[in-house]
Formats: sequence, C-alpha cells, structure tokens
Amino acid sequence: MNGRPGRRPFRHSARDPGAGPKRDLRQTIAVAVAVAALAAAVPAAPAAAAGPGTVGATGFGLTPAPAGNGQVAPYFMMTVAAGQSFTGTARISNNAANTQQILVSRSTGGTATTGGTAFSRSFLSCAGTGCWVTGLPRAVTLPGDSDKLLPFTVHVPRGTARGQYLAGITAELAARPRPVKVGSNGKSSAKAIIVDQITVGVAVTVGSLSQLTTHFRIPGVVAVALGPIGRLDIRLDNTGQTFASAAGTASCTAAGKRFSVPVTANTILPGEQATIVINARRLKEGATAPCKVRLGYGQGQTVSWAGTVTVPSPPRTRIIHTGPGIYSVLPVGGVPIWAIALLVIGVLILAALAVLLVRRRRHSLAG
Repeated sequence: MNGRPGRRPFRHSARDPGAGPKRDLRQTIAVAVAVAALAAAVPAAPAAAAGPGTVGATGFGLTPAPAGNGQVAPYFMMTVAAGQSFTGTARISNNAANTQQILVSRSTGGTATTGGTAFSRSFLSCAGTGCWVTGLPRAVTLPGDSDKLLPFTVHVPRGTARGQYLAGITAELAARPRPVKVGSNGKSSAKAIIVDQITVGVAVTVGSLSQLTTHFRIPGVVAVALGPIGRLDIRLDNTGQTFASAAGTASCTAAGKRFSVPVTANTILPGEQATIVINARRLKEGATAPCKVRLGYGQGQTVSWAGTVTVPSPPRTRIIHTGPGIYSVLPVGGVPIWAIALLVIGVLILAALAVLLVRRRRHSLAG
C-alpha cells in the first residue's frame, strides 16, 4: 500500500518511553564506565537517556538556531535535491559559570533495534549520511553563560535516491568528569564516569515530500519466553521512502480465550527495520496460539499479519556429580541410565590415567 507520509513522522525512541516526538531527535546519552576496586576496567555501556531538553547536566546545550520569530525547532528539517547543498546554523551554549570547551561532531542517523531513532559514529570517521554534514568546528571554547552560532553545510551526493535521510550533530564536553561511586559490596566498589552527550537530528528530504511513498510490511512474528512470561517479537520493515511510525494491536487466542495487547512502533527510517517487542503474559511456556497483528500508519494506511506462534519450552536439566570436583548438566529424561554410568566410568578412568602419568613422571624425575 503506497501513500503519502503523515504529518508527524517522528516518534520518540523506545529507550526513553516518557519522551515526546521532540526527544526522538535530540537525545542526551549517558555512558557509564564501571571501575572495580582494584582498578580493573569494565567495558563502557550505555545508561538510560536523560530527560527531554537541550541542556546537558553539566550546563551546555545544542539546538537549531532560533528562527526569525524566535521559535526553536526540535531538529533540522531540510529539503535538498541530489547533488545540491543546503546551509544550516546550530546554536551551542555554555550555561555554566566557568569557561568550558565543548567538542562537536557529525553523526549518522539510523533506527534503533526496537524502533526509534539512534545516532552513531560521533567523534569517529564519518559514515553514510554523517558525511553529508561539513563545516563544523571540532571544538568550541565558550565563557560562562554564553553561546555561539555554528554554520554548517549539508551536501547530498549526486545520484541519491528520493527519500528521507537522517544525520546528526553531536556535542559533549572536552573535560571528562570525575568518577562517581555508584555502589559497593564488602571491600569491592564500583564507580561510573558519566559522559553527557547531546545530538540534534538533521532530517534531509530528497525530492518532493508529497510524492514520496510510505509503506510498512511485517515479515513475521516470533514468540519468545522470558521465564514464565511470553513475548511477541514483531519484525517491522519500512519499505517506503519516508520516516514512519505505527500503532495498533496484537491479538492471540490462548487456552480458549482471546486477548489483545497494544503495539507501538516508534520511528523507523526508510529501508530499515526494527523488532517491536510486546509482552504477552497470557502466552505461557510451550503454548501454541494463533495471533494477528494490525497496525495503522501514514495517512489511514494499515499493515497486518496473521499466523501461529509457539512459545519455547524451557530446557529441563539436572546436575549430577560425575567425579571428584566434577559436575555435569544433563537434560531430564534425555539421557538413559547406562549412558550416565558410562560417563561416570569414563571420568574415573581419565582420573586414574592422570594419577598414573603423574606417578610415572615422578619416577622418571627421581631416576
């Protein structure tokens, strides 16, 4: 089903369900690095995103420059023909009392695994749409309570197909904050270094927006067991030319009763896909159920899927003692007694051989 894009193509990322559409393209990312008591480093991992707004926790901000009427857009929106360029202006601010150096980078927009926009490649070599953005400084030093305008250029390569694309402008402080203690257990403790990072999206439309198509398809739905709770993983592909989101329901029949759960799919970029995760508590482990998914998107468009899903049964295992200090995990009812006996005998034989080899080695050394 082809059609025209909706008026509000962007929705917030699934990683921050409390935010609105504006939060989707202007996210603050906290990166925590855990440090063990003996200074053993743990790989960095993304923490929960901060609340909406364009001012970081350490007092700096990044937004599009205000328009002539003083209004500030949530992100940049440009229409650029293939092979042409467009200029924009960002405003970076230092809202702290002291002078701060702020690093600036271009970034590449994409779709998060479970839907919603995400940005990558900041402060690294550019890739994809990130390379379209040029003219930004690498760093800006601002006195306390001041701001600066940063002009930049977006160049769309020749031959770029019609559609909507996403890049970004990212900022973070040059000075790393001090580690903060986040927990302890006896003599061990952990600290975190929180890096406050802000990204403003640069949405680029190539071609006439009114002539671009919006289209979703659902290739399949898989049931997953999380302990005793069933879950539906809905694969949603954006096969159109515009940013799009969707909402609807998933309904299944389990134990003779039909139930429905709401489904919300945040922004998916053209040509990309996401797995929409839905808890379905009435689907139990090992159950097989017919299900239907129906989602609305764009301007009155719908996409649907119907089929049967099976929630995997948990593997049943038991632990047996097969030798001195040796234990084995075996499936319940899956291994006959004679096989277990052979396994135990084999372990004992190996242990005996090891003892003989050690004794022979000692005798040879003594000789």
